[in-house]
Amino acid sequence: MSIPDTLELLYDKAKTGSECAVDDFFYEVLELISLAQAVDVTPLIDKAAWFRDNPQVSRKGLGYSMLIPGFADSFYSRYGTSIDLCSEATKIFEEINYPDGVAMCSVVTGTNYRGLGNLELAIQYMTDAYTQLHKTDNILHFTIASGHQLADLYAEKGNYEDAMALCHEVLPLTHYPANKKKMFDARLLNTMGNVYAKLGDNNLAIEYLDNALRQSEELHQLPVTARVLTDMGGYYLANKEYTLAIDHNQRALAIREKLNLRNPAITNIINIANIQATQNKTDEAIRTLLTGYAIADELKVKAKMLQILKKLSGLYEQQNDLVNSLAYYKQYNALLEEQNNELHEQKIRNIKLFVEAEQAVKQNEIIKAQKEEIEREKKRSDALLLNILPAEVAEELKNHDSAEARYFSNVTVLFTDFIDFTTTADRLTPKELVNELHACFKAFDDIMGKYSIEKIKTVGDAYLAVCGLPAEDPRHAENIVNAALEIRDFIKDRKAHLGDTTFDIRIGINSGSVVAGIVGVKKFAYDIWGDTVNTAARMEQNSDAGKINISETTHELVKDKFNFEYRGEIYAKGKGMLKMYYVA
Repeated sequence: MSIPDTLELLYDKAKTGSECAVDDFFYEVLELISLAQAVDVTPLIDKAAWFRDNPQVSRKGLGYSMLIPGFADSFYSRYGTSIDLCSEATKIFEEINYPDGVAMCSVVTGTNYRGLGNLELAIQYMTDAYTQLHKTDNILHFTIASGHQLADLYAEKGNYEDAMALCHEVLPLTHYPANKKKMFDARLLNTMGNVYAKLGDNNLAIEYLDNALRQSEELHQLPVTARVLTDMGGYYLANKEYTLAIDHNQRALAIREKLNLRNPAITNIINIANIQATQNKTDEAIRTLLTGYAIADELKVKAKMLQILKKLSGLYEQQNDLVNSLAYYKQYNALLEEQNNELHEQKIRNIKLFVEAEQAVKQNEIIKAQKEEIEREKKRSDALLLNILPAEVAEELKNHDSAEARYFSNVTVLFTDFIDFTTTADRLTPKELVNELHACFKAFDDIMGKYSIEKIKTVGDAYLAVCGLPAEDPRHAENIVNAALEIRDFIKDRKAHLGDTTFDIRIGINSGSVVAGIVGVKKFAYDIWGDTVNTAARMEQNSDAGKINISETTHELVKDKFNFEYRGEIYAKGKGMLKMYYVA
Protein backbone atom coordinates (compact mmCIF):
# COMPACT_ATOMS: atom_id res chain seq x y z
CA MET A 1 0.00 0.00 0.00
CA SER A 2 1.33 3.46 -0.92
CA ILE A 3 0.89 6.33 1.55
CA PRO A 4 -1.28 9.22 0.24
CA ASP A 5 0.31 12.68 0.32
CA THR A 6 -2.50 13.97 2.53
CA LEU A 7 -1.66 11.31 5.11
CA GLU A 8 2.01 12.32 5.06
CA LEU A 9 0.97 15.88 5.93
CA LEU A 10 -1.24 14.66 8.77
CA TYR A 11 1.61 12.45 9.98
CA ASP A 12 4.03 15.38 10.18
CA LYS A 13 1.51 17.45 12.16
CA ALA A 14 0.72 14.55 14.49
CA LYS A 15 4.41 14.18 15.37
CA THR A 16 4.23 17.61 17.04
CA GLY A 17 2.07 16.01 19.75
CA SER A 18 -1.00 18.16 19.13
CA GLU A 19 -3.97 16.11 20.33
CA CYS A 20 -6.20 17.24 17.45
CA ALA A 21 -3.47 16.43 14.91
CA VAL A 22 -2.93 12.98 16.49
CA ASP A 23 -6.66 12.27 16.23
CA ASP A 24 -6.83 13.45 12.60
CA PHE A 25 -3.88 11.28 11.57
CA PHE A 26 -5.05 8.10 13.26
CA TYR A 27 -8.67 8.51 12.18
CA GLU A 28 -7.36 8.55 8.60
CA VAL A 29 -5.17 5.48 9.24
CA LEU A 30 -8.13 3.58 10.70
CA GLU A 31 -10.22 4.47 7.66
CA LEU A 32 -7.53 3.29 5.25
CA ILE A 33 -7.14 -0.03 7.08
CA SER A 34 -10.93 -0.47 7.15
CA LEU A 35 -11.11 -0.04 3.38
CA ALA A 36 -7.93 -1.99 2.59
CA GLN A 37 -9.14 -5.31 4.07
CA ALA A 38 -6.79 -7.97 2.72
CA VAL A 39 -4.34 -5.47 1.17
CA ASP A 40 -0.96 -5.23 2.93
CA VAL A 41 -1.09 -2.31 5.40
CA THR A 42 2.50 -2.57 6.69
CA PRO A 43 3.35 1.04 5.68
CA LEU A 44 0.51 2.29 7.88
CA ILE A 45 1.65 0.17 10.82
CA ASP A 46 5.18 1.50 10.37
CA LYS A 47 3.88 5.08 10.58
CA ALA A 48 1.96 4.29 13.76
CA ALA A 49 5.06 2.67 15.29
CA TRP A 50 6.79 6.06 15.51
CA PHE A 51 4.47 7.00 18.40
CA ARG A 52 5.30 3.74 20.18
CA ASP A 53 9.01 4.54 19.88
CA ASN A 54 8.44 8.14 21.04
CA PRO A 55 5.90 7.75 23.87
CA GLN A 56 6.81 11.11 25.41
CA VAL A 57 5.24 12.94 22.45
CA SER A 58 1.67 11.76 22.95
CA ARG A 59 0.08 9.20 25.28
CA LYS A 60 -2.91 9.06 22.97
CA GLY A 61 -0.57 8.41 20.02
CA LEU A 62 1.02 5.59 22.05
CA GLY A 63 -2.41 4.03 22.55
CA TYR A 64 -3.16 4.29 18.84
CA SER A 65 0.24 2.74 18.02
CA MET A 66 -1.00 -0.42 19.81
CA LEU A 67 -4.50 -0.31 18.33
CA ILE A 68 -3.40 0.04 14.68
CA PRO A 69 -1.39 -3.22 14.43
CA GLY A 70 -4.07 -4.92 16.55
CA PHE A 71 -6.69 -3.76 14.04
CA ALA A 72 -4.61 -5.07 11.14
CA ASP A 73 -3.96 -8.41 12.89
CA SER A 74 -7.71 -8.95 13.23
CA PHE A 75 -8.00 -8.91 9.41
CA TYR A 76 -5.36 -11.64 9.16
CA SER A 77 -6.98 -13.83 11.86
CA ARG A 78 -4.07 -13.30 14.29
CA TYR A 79 -6.60 -13.14 17.09
CA GLY A 80 -4.33 -13.66 20.12
CA THR A 81 -1.86 -10.98 19.11
CA SER A 82 -4.68 -8.61 18.24
CA ILE A 83 -6.38 -9.11 21.62
CA ASP A 84 -3.10 -8.48 23.46
CA LEU A 85 -2.41 -5.28 21.52
CA CYS A 86 -5.95 -3.99 22.06
CA SER A 87 -5.65 -4.77 25.77
CA GLU A 88 -2.48 -2.65 25.97
CA ALA A 89 -4.13 0.16 24.01
CA THR A 90 -7.18 -0.01 26.30
CA LYS A 91 -5.01 0.48 29.40
CA ILE A 92 -3.46 3.61 27.92
CA PHE A 93 -6.80 5.05 26.75
CA GLU A 94 -8.29 4.43 30.18
CA GLU A 95 -5.33 6.16 31.85
CA ILE A 96 -5.88 9.30 29.76
CA ASN A 97 -9.68 9.08 30.11
CA TYR A 98 -10.38 8.58 26.40
CA PRO A 99 -13.56 6.42 26.33
CA ASP A 100 -13.90 6.56 22.53
CA GLY A 101 -10.43 5.00 22.25
CA VAL A 102 -11.48 2.24 24.66
CA ALA A 103 -14.59 1.70 22.52
CA MET A 104 -12.55 1.35 19.31
CA CYS A 105 -10.42 -1.29 21.05
CA SER A 106 -13.64 -3.06 22.03
CA VAL A 107 -14.76 -3.14 18.36
CA VAL A 108 -11.55 -4.91 17.36
CA THR A 109 -11.61 -7.21 20.40
CA GLY A 110 -15.21 -8.16 19.63
CA THR A 111 -14.20 -8.97 16.04
CA ASN A 112 -11.43 -11.22 17.39
CA TYR A 113 -13.75 -13.14 19.70
CA ARG A 114 -16.12 -13.64 16.78
CA GLY A 115 -13.23 -15.18 14.86
CA LEU A 116 -12.48 -17.41 17.87
CA GLY A 117 -16.10 -18.58 17.83
CA ASN A 118 -17.07 -16.96 21.15
CA LEU A 119 -20.18 -15.08 20.05
CA GLU A 120 -21.23 -14.18 23.60
CA LEU A 121 -18.01 -12.29 24.32
CA ALA A 122 -18.06 -10.81 20.82
CA ILE A 123 -21.55 -9.42 21.45
CA GLN A 124 -20.51 -8.11 24.88
CA TYR A 125 -17.52 -6.18 23.52
CA MET A 126 -19.38 -4.91 20.47
CA THR A 127 -22.32 -3.79 22.62
CA ASP A 128 -19.98 -1.86 24.94
CA ALA A 129 -18.31 -0.29 21.91
CA TYR A 130 -21.53 0.71 20.16
CA THR A 131 -23.05 2.12 23.38
CA GLN A 132 -20.05 4.39 24.01
CA LEU A 133 -19.47 5.44 20.41
CA HIS A 134 -23.15 6.26 19.91
CA LYS A 135 -23.04 8.56 22.97
CA THR A 136 -20.76 11.01 21.18
CA ASP A 137 -20.65 9.96 17.49
CA ASN A 138 -17.21 11.62 17.46
CA ILE A 139 -15.92 8.77 15.27
CA LEU A 140 -19.07 8.25 13.27
CA HIS A 141 -17.76 5.62 10.85
CA PHE A 142 -16.74 3.47 13.83
CA THR A 143 -20.19 3.95 15.39
CA ILE A 144 -21.77 2.67 12.17
CA ALA A 145 -19.21 -0.16 11.91
CA SER A 146 -19.82 -1.36 15.47
CA GLY A 147 -23.59 -1.15 14.90
CA HIS A 148 -23.66 -3.20 11.71
CA GLN A 149 -21.21 -5.75 13.14
CA LEU A 150 -23.38 -6.15 16.23
CA ALA A 151 -26.37 -6.68 13.93
CA ASP A 152 -24.34 -9.33 12.06
CA LEU A 153 -23.66 -11.08 15.37
CA TYR A 154 -27.34 -11.05 16.30
CA ALA A 155 -28.17 -12.54 12.90
CA GLU A 156 -25.46 -15.17 13.28
CA LYS A 157 -27.16 -16.26 16.53
CA GLY A 158 -30.53 -16.34 14.76
CA ASN A 159 -31.84 -13.20 16.48
CA TYR A 160 -33.07 -11.71 13.21
CA GLU A 161 -35.64 -9.37 14.78
CA ASP A 162 -33.01 -7.84 17.10
CA ALA A 163 -30.58 -7.60 14.20
CA MET A 164 -33.07 -5.72 12.07
CA ALA A 165 -34.09 -3.39 14.91
CA LEU A 166 -30.44 -2.44 15.42
CA CYS A 167 -29.93 -1.90 11.68
CA HIS A 168 -32.82 0.57 11.65
CA GLU A 169 -31.31 2.34 14.67
CA VAL A 170 -27.94 2.67 12.93
CA LEU A 171 -29.30 3.58 9.48
CA PRO A 172 -30.09 7.28 10.31
CA LEU A 173 -26.43 7.77 11.32
CA THR A 174 -25.38 7.21 7.72
CA HIS A 175 -27.17 10.46 6.77
CA TYR A 176 -25.24 12.61 9.28
CA PRO A 177 -23.03 15.28 7.61
CA ALA A 178 -19.98 13.90 9.44
CA ASN A 179 -20.36 10.61 7.54
CA LYS A 180 -18.78 12.15 4.44
CA LYS A 181 -16.80 9.13 3.28
CA LYS A 182 -19.74 6.75 3.81
CA MET A 183 -17.30 3.96 4.55
CA PHE A 184 -19.68 1.43 6.06
CA ASP A 185 -22.99 2.45 4.50
CA ALA A 186 -22.88 -0.33 1.93
CA ARG A 187 -21.89 -2.88 4.58
CA LEU A 188 -24.87 -1.86 6.71
CA LEU A 189 -27.27 -2.09 3.75
CA ASN A 190 -25.76 -5.47 2.85
CA THR A 191 -26.39 -6.71 6.40
CA MET A 192 -29.99 -5.52 6.20
CA GLY A 193 -30.48 -7.28 2.86
CA ASN A 194 -29.14 -10.56 4.26
CA VAL A 195 -31.33 -10.30 7.37
CA TYR A 196 -34.43 -9.54 5.31
CA ALA A 197 -33.63 -12.63 3.24
CA LYS A 198 -33.47 -14.72 6.43
CA LEU A 199 -36.80 -13.23 7.51
CA GLY A 200 -38.30 -14.30 4.18
CA ASP A 201 -38.96 -10.79 2.85
CA ASN A 202 -37.46 -11.18 -0.62
CA ASN A 203 -38.59 -7.79 -1.90
CA LEU A 204 -36.85 -5.85 0.84
CA ALA A 205 -33.88 -8.24 0.74
CA ILE A 206 -33.10 -7.52 -2.90
CA GLU A 207 -33.91 -3.81 -2.49
CA TYR A 208 -31.28 -3.39 0.24
CA LEU A 209 -28.75 -5.61 -1.52
CA ASP A 210 -29.19 -3.55 -4.70
CA ASN A 211 -28.72 -0.32 -2.72
CA ALA A 212 -25.61 -1.74 -1.06
CA LEU A 213 -24.19 -2.65 -4.45
CA ARG A 214 -24.93 0.75 -5.94
CA GLN A 215 -23.35 2.64 -3.03
CA SER A 216 -20.20 0.52 -2.96
CA GLU A 217 -19.79 0.97 -6.72
CA GLU A 218 -20.34 4.74 -6.54
CA LEU A 219 -17.69 5.05 -3.82
CA HIS A 220 -15.32 2.65 -5.60
CA GLN A 221 -15.23 0.35 -2.56
CA LEU A 222 -14.22 -2.66 -4.64
CA PRO A 223 -13.69 -5.17 -1.79
CA VAL A 224 -17.14 -4.28 -0.43
CA THR A 225 -18.65 -4.50 -3.92
CA ALA A 226 -17.24 -8.01 -4.28
CA ARG A 227 -18.73 -9.03 -0.94
CA VAL A 228 -22.16 -7.64 -1.81
CA LEU A 229 -22.10 -9.36 -5.22
CA THR A 230 -21.22 -12.65 -3.52
CA ASP A 231 -24.13 -12.31 -1.05
CA MET A 232 -26.47 -11.42 -3.91
CA GLY A 233 -25.32 -14.52 -5.72
CA GLY A 234 -26.24 -16.55 -2.64
CA TYR A 235 -29.65 -14.89 -2.56
CA TYR A 236 -30.32 -15.71 -6.22
CA LEU A 237 -29.11 -19.28 -5.78
CA ALA A 238 -31.50 -19.76 -2.84
CA ASN A 239 -34.30 -18.52 -5.12
CA LYS A 240 -33.14 -20.81 -8.00
CA GLU A 241 -32.31 -17.88 -10.27
CA TYR A 242 -29.18 -19.59 -11.54
CA THR A 243 -28.22 -17.20 -14.33
CA LEU A 244 -28.24 -14.22 -11.96
CA ALA A 245 -26.50 -16.26 -9.26
CA ILE A 246 -23.60 -17.22 -11.53
CA ASP A 247 -23.38 -13.71 -13.04
CA HIS A 248 -23.01 -12.04 -9.64
CA ASN A 249 -20.39 -14.55 -8.49
CA GLN A 250 -18.41 -14.07 -11.71
CA ARG A 251 -18.46 -10.30 -11.25
CA ALA A 252 -17.28 -10.68 -7.65
CA LEU A 253 -14.57 -13.11 -8.79
CA ALA A 254 -13.29 -10.64 -11.41
CA ILE A 255 -12.93 -7.90 -8.76
CA ARG A 256 -11.16 -10.16 -6.30
CA GLU A 257 -8.77 -11.43 -8.95
CA LYS A 258 -8.00 -7.85 -9.98
CA LEU A 259 -7.24 -6.94 -6.35
CA ASN A 260 -5.34 -10.18 -5.82
CA LEU A 261 -7.77 -11.18 -3.07
CA ARG A 262 -7.17 -14.85 -3.80
CA ASN A 263 -8.68 -16.42 -0.69
CA PRO A 264 -12.07 -14.65 -1.03
CA ALA A 265 -11.94 -15.48 -4.76
CA ILE A 266 -12.05 -19.22 -3.95
CA THR A 267 -15.49 -18.68 -2.38
CA ASN A 268 -16.81 -17.39 -5.71
CA ILE A 269 -15.19 -20.26 -7.62
CA ILE A 270 -16.89 -22.79 -5.34
CA ASN A 271 -20.21 -20.96 -5.65
CA ILE A 272 -19.96 -20.96 -9.46
CA ALA A 273 -19.17 -24.69 -9.50
CA ASN A 274 -22.15 -25.41 -7.25
CA ILE A 275 -24.44 -23.49 -9.60
CA GLN A 276 -23.02 -25.34 -12.62
CA ALA A 277 -23.59 -28.66 -10.86
CA THR A 278 -27.18 -27.65 -10.05
CA GLN A 279 -27.65 -26.99 -13.80
CA ASN A 280 -26.25 -30.47 -14.56
CA LYS A 281 -23.13 -28.96 -16.15
CA THR A 282 -20.99 -31.53 -14.37
CA ASP A 283 -17.86 -31.30 -16.54
CA GLU A 284 -17.80 -27.52 -16.26
CA ALA A 285 -18.29 -27.77 -12.50
CA ILE A 286 -15.35 -30.19 -12.20
CA ARG A 287 -13.05 -27.91 -14.22
CA THR A 288 -14.08 -24.92 -12.13
CA LEU A 289 -13.47 -26.82 -8.89
CA LEU A 290 -10.04 -27.99 -10.02
CA THR A 291 -9.10 -24.37 -10.73
CA GLY A 292 -10.26 -23.39 -7.23
CA TYR A 293 -8.45 -26.33 -5.64
CA ALA A 294 -5.12 -25.28 -7.16
CA ILE A 295 -5.45 -21.83 -5.55
CA ALA A 296 -6.66 -23.23 -2.20
CA ASP A 297 -3.81 -25.77 -2.14
CA GLU A 298 -1.26 -23.05 -2.87
CA LEU A 299 -2.67 -20.87 -0.07
CA LYS A 300 -3.20 -23.90 2.20
CA VAL A 301 -6.80 -22.91 2.90
CA LYS A 302 -7.83 -26.35 4.11
CA ALA A 303 -11.47 -25.57 4.84
CA LYS A 304 -12.04 -24.68 1.18
CA MET A 305 -9.85 -27.55 -0.04
CA LEU A 306 -12.15 -29.93 1.86
CA GLN A 307 -15.26 -28.39 0.30
CA ILE A 308 -13.80 -28.85 -3.18
CA LEU A 309 -12.55 -32.43 -2.62
CA LYS A 310 -15.89 -33.57 -1.23
CA LYS A 311 -17.75 -31.95 -4.12
CA LEU A 312 -15.36 -33.47 -6.69
CA SER A 313 -15.85 -36.94 -5.23
CA GLY A 314 -19.62 -36.54 -5.46
CA LEU A 315 -19.55 -35.22 -9.03
CA TYR A 316 -17.33 -38.09 -10.28
CA GLU A 317 -19.67 -40.52 -8.55
CA GLN A 318 -22.58 -38.99 -10.50
CA GLN A 319 -20.61 -39.71 -13.70
CA ASN A 320 -19.97 -43.31 -12.53
CA ASP A 321 -16.24 -42.53 -12.51
CA LEU A 322 -15.71 -44.46 -9.29
CA VAL A 323 -11.91 -44.45 -9.57
CA ASN A 324 -11.68 -40.65 -9.45
CA SER A 325 -14.54 -40.48 -6.95
CA LEU A 326 -12.71 -42.82 -4.57
CA ALA A 327 -9.39 -41.05 -5.08
CA TYR A 328 -10.85 -37.68 -4.18
CA TYR A 329 -12.77 -39.21 -1.29
CA LYS A 330 -9.56 -40.70 0.16
CA GLN A 331 -7.80 -37.37 -0.34
CA TYR A 332 -10.72 -35.68 1.40
CA ASN A 333 -10.57 -38.09 4.39
CA ALA A 334 -6.81 -37.71 4.77
CA LEU A 335 -7.05 -33.93 4.69
CA LEU A 336 -10.05 -34.01 7.05
CA GLU A 337 -8.09 -36.04 9.60
CA GLU A 338 -5.16 -33.65 9.27
CA GLN A 339 -7.46 -30.67 9.72
CA ASN A 340 -9.21 -32.23 12.72
CA ASN A 341 -5.86 -32.68 14.41
CA GLU A 342 -4.98 -29.08 13.66
CA LEU A 343 -8.39 -27.89 14.82
CA HIS A 344 -7.93 -29.79 18.06
CA GLU A 345 -4.58 -28.10 18.60
CA GLN A 346 -6.05 -24.77 17.55
CA LYS A 347 -8.95 -25.26 19.94
CA ILE A 348 -6.47 -25.77 22.78
CA ARG A 349 -4.59 -22.66 21.69
CA ASN A 350 -7.85 -20.72 21.43
CA ILE A 351 -8.86 -21.80 24.93
CA LYS A 352 -5.48 -20.61 26.16
CA LEU A 353 -5.89 -17.33 24.30
CA PHE A 354 -9.38 -16.95 25.66
CA VAL A 355 -8.24 -17.60 29.24
CA GLU A 356 -5.30 -15.20 28.84
CA ALA A 357 -7.56 -12.55 27.35
CA GLU A 358 -10.08 -13.00 30.15
CA GLN A 359 -7.28 -12.69 32.69
CA ALA A 360 -6.15 -9.50 30.96
CA VAL A 361 -9.71 -8.16 31.08
CA LYS A 362 -10.01 -9.01 34.78
CA GLN A 363 -6.62 -7.47 35.45
CA ASN A 364 -7.75 -4.31 33.67
CA GLU A 365 -10.90 -4.30 35.80
CA ILE A 366 -8.83 -4.70 38.97
CA ILE A 367 -6.49 -1.89 37.92
CA LYS A 368 -9.47 0.29 37.02
CA ALA A 369 -11.12 -0.44 40.39
CA GLN A 370 -7.88 0.36 42.20
CA LYS A 371 -7.53 3.63 40.30
CA GLU A 372 -11.13 4.54 41.11
CA GLU A 373 -10.55 3.76 44.81
CA ILE A 374 -7.38 5.88 44.82
CA GLU A 375 -9.31 8.70 43.15
CA ARG A 376 -12.10 8.41 45.74
CA GLU A 377 -9.57 8.51 48.56
CA LYS A 378 -7.88 11.53 46.96
CA LYS A 379 -11.21 13.34 46.72
CA ARG A 380 -11.95 12.51 50.36
CA SER A 381 -8.54 13.77 51.50
CA ASP A 382 -8.91 16.91 49.36
CA ALA A 383 -12.36 17.54 50.82
CA LEU A 384 -10.99 17.08 54.33
CA LEU A 385 -8.12 19.47 53.60
CA LEU A 386 -10.57 22.07 52.25
CA ASN A 387 -12.55 21.79 55.47
CA ILE A 388 -9.40 22.82 57.34
CA LEU A 389 -7.77 25.28 54.94
CA PRO A 390 -8.76 27.82 52.27
CA ALA A 391 -8.60 26.33 48.75
CA GLU A 392 -5.53 28.35 47.66
CA VAL A 393 -3.62 27.42 50.81
CA ALA A 394 -4.58 23.75 50.50
CA GLU A 395 -3.32 23.70 46.91
CA GLU A 396 -0.05 25.35 47.93
CA LEU A 397 0.41 22.83 50.73
CA LYS A 398 -0.22 19.88 48.37
CA ASN A 399 2.24 21.17 45.78
CA HIS A 400 5.04 22.33 48.07
CA ASP A 401 4.50 20.54 51.42
CA SER A 402 4.36 23.98 53.06
CA ALA A 403 2.49 27.28 52.78
CA GLU A 404 3.98 30.73 53.33
CA ALA A 405 2.36 33.12 55.82
CA ARG A 406 0.83 36.13 54.02
CA TYR A 407 -0.07 39.70 54.90
CA PHE A 408 -3.57 40.96 54.00
CA SER A 409 -4.18 44.69 54.27
CA ASN A 410 -7.98 44.88 53.83
CA VAL A 411 -10.07 42.33 55.71
CA THR A 412 -12.91 42.27 58.22
CA VAL A 413 -12.87 39.92 61.22
CA LEU A 414 -15.95 38.52 63.00
CA PHE A 415 -16.00 37.11 66.53
CA THR A 416 -19.05 35.50 68.17
CA ASP A 417 -19.41 34.17 71.71
CA PHE A 418 -22.29 32.55 73.59
CA ILE A 419 -23.36 34.39 76.75
CA ASP A 420 -23.57 32.43 80.02
CA PHE A 421 -22.38 29.33 78.19
CA THR A 422 -21.46 27.55 81.43
CA THR A 423 -24.89 28.16 82.97
CA THR A 424 -26.69 26.85 79.88
CA ALA A 425 -24.30 23.89 79.66
CA ASP A 426 -25.22 22.87 83.23
CA ARG A 427 -28.84 22.45 82.13
CA LEU A 428 -27.91 20.06 79.28
CA THR A 429 -26.46 16.58 79.11
CA PRO A 430 -23.04 16.34 77.40
CA LYS A 431 -24.69 14.91 74.29
CA GLU A 432 -27.34 17.65 74.21
CA LEU A 433 -24.66 20.30 74.65
CA VAL A 434 -22.53 19.03 71.77
CA ASN A 435 -25.60 18.64 69.53
CA GLU A 436 -26.69 22.20 70.24
CA LEU A 437 -23.23 23.62 69.53
CA HIS A 438 -23.10 21.59 66.31
CA ALA A 439 -26.50 22.87 65.17
CA CYS A 440 -25.50 26.48 65.78
CA PHE A 441 -22.03 26.29 64.25
CA LYS A 442 -23.34 24.39 61.23
CA ALA A 443 -25.81 27.20 60.60
CA PHE A 444 -22.97 29.72 60.99
CA ASP A 445 -20.87 27.75 58.47
CA ASP A 446 -23.71 27.84 55.93
CA ILE A 447 -24.03 31.61 56.37
CA MET A 448 -20.26 32.07 55.90
CA GLY A 449 -20.43 30.13 52.63
CA LYS A 450 -23.25 32.36 51.41
CA TYR A 451 -21.12 35.51 51.79
CA SER A 452 -17.71 34.10 50.70
CA ILE A 453 -16.38 34.36 54.26
CA GLU A 454 -13.51 32.14 55.43
CA LYS A 455 -14.21 30.37 58.72
CA ILE A 456 -10.98 30.28 60.74
CA LYS A 457 -11.83 28.20 63.81
CA THR A 458 -14.05 27.57 66.81
CA VAL A 459 -12.58 27.67 70.31
CA GLY A 460 -15.04 26.25 72.81
CA ASP A 461 -18.16 28.35 72.28
CA ALA A 462 -16.37 31.11 70.31
CA TYR A 463 -16.48 31.40 66.51
CA LEU A 464 -13.89 33.27 64.40
CA ALA A 465 -14.23 34.14 60.70
CA VAL A 466 -12.75 36.66 58.24
CA CYS A 467 -13.63 38.09 54.83
CA GLY A 468 -11.08 39.40 52.32
CA LEU A 469 -8.62 36.52 52.33
CA PRO A 470 -7.05 34.52 50.79
CA ALA A 471 -8.73 36.29 47.83
CA GLU A 472 -9.27 40.04 48.09
CA ASP A 473 -12.89 41.18 48.37
CA PRO A 474 -13.82 44.91 48.19
CA ARG A 475 -17.10 44.11 50.00
CA HIS A 476 -15.42 42.37 52.94
CA ALA A 477 -16.96 44.62 55.61
CA GLU A 478 -20.43 44.57 54.03
CA ASN A 479 -20.35 40.76 53.73
CA ILE A 480 -19.36 40.32 57.38
CA VAL A 481 -22.13 42.64 58.64
CA ASN A 482 -24.73 40.83 56.51
CA ALA A 483 -23.54 37.50 57.88
CA ALA A 484 -23.63 38.83 61.45
CA LEU A 485 -27.23 39.98 60.96
CA GLU A 486 -28.23 36.49 59.77
CA ILE A 487 -26.44 34.87 62.74
CA ARG A 488 -28.20 37.25 65.15
CA ASP A 489 -31.61 36.48 63.63
CA PHE A 490 -30.93 32.73 63.57
CA ILE A 491 -30.07 32.69 67.29
CA LYS A 492 -33.08 34.94 68.10
CA ASP A 493 -35.48 32.53 66.34
CA ARG A 494 -33.81 29.49 67.93
CA LYS A 495 -34.05 31.08 71.38
CA ALA A 496 -37.76 31.74 70.82
CA HIS A 497 -38.35 28.04 70.04
CA LEU A 498 -35.96 26.35 72.49
CA GLY A 499 -35.82 28.78 75.39
CA ASP A 500 -33.16 28.00 78.02
CA THR A 501 -31.87 24.94 76.14
CA THR A 502 -30.00 27.16 73.68
CA PHE A 503 -27.79 30.22 73.95
CA ASP A 504 -27.77 33.99 73.69
CA ILE A 505 -25.03 35.45 71.50
CA ARG A 506 -22.92 38.56 71.20
CA ILE A 507 -20.99 39.54 68.09
CA GLY A 508 -17.99 41.78 67.48
CA ILE A 509 -16.55 43.06 64.18
CA ASN A 510 -13.41 44.97 63.22
CA SER A 511 -11.64 45.79 59.94
CA GLY A 512 -7.98 46.22 59.10
CA SER A 513 -4.94 44.11 58.28
CA VAL A 514 -3.91 40.61 59.41
CA VAL A 515 -1.23 38.00 58.90
CA ALA A 516 -2.52 34.53 57.98
CA GLY A 517 -0.79 31.18 57.81
CA ILE A 518 -0.49 27.59 59.01
CA VAL A 519 0.39 26.75 62.60
CA GLY A 520 2.22 23.52 63.50
CA VAL A 521 3.12 20.39 61.54
CA LYS A 522 0.72 17.90 63.15
CA LYS A 523 -2.99 18.62 63.30
CA PHE A 524 -2.04 21.92 61.69
CA ALA A 525 -4.51 24.78 61.56
CA TYR A 526 -4.91 27.92 59.49
CA ASP A 527 -5.02 31.00 61.72
CA ILE A 528 -4.90 34.82 61.64
CA TRP A 529 -2.94 37.26 63.83
CA GLY A 530 -2.62 40.97 64.39
CA ASP A 531 -4.11 43.96 66.16
CA THR A 532 -7.20 43.76 63.92
CA VAL A 533 -8.03 40.34 65.38
CA ASN A 534 -7.46 41.54 68.96
CA THR A 535 -9.70 44.56 68.43
CA ALA A 536 -12.46 42.36 66.94
CA ALA A 537 -12.27 40.24 70.10
CA ARG A 538 -12.64 43.38 72.24
CA MET A 539 -15.67 44.41 70.14
CA GLU A 540 -17.29 41.06 70.94
CA GLN A 541 -16.43 41.28 74.66
CA ASN A 542 -18.02 44.74 74.85
CA SER A 543 -21.18 43.71 73.04
CA ASP A 544 -24.50 42.68 74.63
CA ALA A 545 -26.86 39.77 74.10
CA GLY A 546 -28.33 39.77 70.60
CA LYS A 547 -26.16 42.75 69.58
CA ILE A 548 -23.58 43.30 66.82
CA ASN A 549 -20.84 45.64 68.03
CA ILE A 550 -18.55 47.11 65.36
CA SER A 551 -15.45 49.28 65.46
CA GLU A 552 -15.00 52.77 64.04
CA THR A 553 -12.86 51.29 61.24
CA THR A 554 -15.65 48.98 60.09
CA HIS A 555 -18.26 51.71 60.53
CA GLU A 556 -16.38 53.95 58.09
CA LEU A 557 -16.55 51.19 55.45
CA VAL A 558 -20.29 50.46 55.73
CA LYS A 559 -21.87 53.56 57.27
CA ASP A 560 -23.91 54.22 54.11
CA LYS A 561 -25.25 50.67 53.84
CA PHE A 562 -26.75 49.96 57.29
CA ASN A 563 -28.34 51.75 60.22
CA PHE A 564 -26.27 52.15 63.39
CA GLU A 565 -26.53 53.22 67.01
CA TYR A 566 -23.43 55.15 68.13
CA ARG A 567 -22.41 53.99 71.61
CA GLY A 568 -19.71 56.58 72.23
CA GLU A 569 -16.17 55.79 73.38
CA ILE A 570 -15.94 52.69 75.55
CA TYR A 571 -12.94 51.32 77.40
CA ALA A 572 -11.50 48.10 75.89
CA LYS A 573 -8.97 46.08 77.83
CA GLY A 574 -5.46 46.61 76.44
CA LYS A 575 -6.78 49.09 73.83
CA GLY A 576 -7.99 52.07 75.81
CA MET A 577 -11.02 54.11 74.76
CA LEU A 578 -12.56 53.03 71.42
CA LYS A 579 -15.57 54.30 69.46
CA MET A 580 -18.17 51.55 69.09
CA TYR A 581 -21.43 51.13 67.15
CA TYR A 582 -24.32 48.69 67.31
CA VAL A 583 -25.76 47.56 64.00
CA ALA A 584 -29.48 48.37 64.15
